[in-house]
Amino acid sequence: MRASRIENSKEIHISGAEGIYEFYELEKFLKKFFKRAIEHPKGLPDKIVFTLEKIKEEIQPVEALSVKTVFCESSEEAQKVINEHLINLGISEKAITVAWSVIKGQKMRGATLIDYLTAERLEPDKERGVRVSRIQMDKKRRMQVLKKIKNLSSEPQRVIEALTVASKVAFCPEVVAEICVSDNPDYTTGYIASKEHGYLRITNIKKQGENTGGRAFFVKTPLDIEKLIKFLEKTPVVVL
Repeated sequence: MRASRIENSKEIHISGAEGIYEFYELEKFLKKFFKRAIEHPKGLPDKIVFTLEKIKEEIQPVEALSVKTVFCESSEEAQKVINEHLINLGISEKAITVAWSVIKGQKMRGATLIDYLTAERLEPDKERGVRVSRIQMDKKRRMQVLKKIKNLSSEPQRVIEALTVASKVAFCPEVVAEICVSDNPDYTTGYIASKEHGYLRITNIKKQGENTGGRAFFVKTPLDIEKLIKFLEKTPVVVL
């Protein structure tokens, strides 16, 4: 599902959701996604698009990242914690600066791909970015994660969805780390994710009411960009 609104003759992304489901589950989740689209804090969309695709290829298993919450008192502290983790992973300060500029300054629908050393942006379409799609978390793993975070998050479904995305991204050998800030004005917990550190929820990653946000993947080069994007967007995975 993708919901959008027209502002100044330009289509602006409002909300989105997706999953891999059995045929008998479709009606239930279509209703959930519709409700999510029309009740978003950014307001009522002008357009809601539902896309249903039959998956014929084998669904690839991906291991879920470990989950940890890092509590920060302010966005300044959160950014400092994030930068320290990324630097410890070998990511250059220049690349981190570019990532923050994209997250805070541009309205990208997907993620930016950034060379973790040179800071070069590698995504072919700088407005669309790269989307992570065809994903679902195994029901057993979902219950384990919900049990772990039930006292830490008022919106556990967001955590499940973000962890599912992060686990697929971290599975790619070309990806060093990911940073994500929600563009929802009422959701101030973001995350950084990597194979080494797992999925780290960062509280107060931005101030309440801010509608900026985005996602950046730090990658190693040389790499086959088309192959990476094809995996992230087209290969169906289940997170176990």
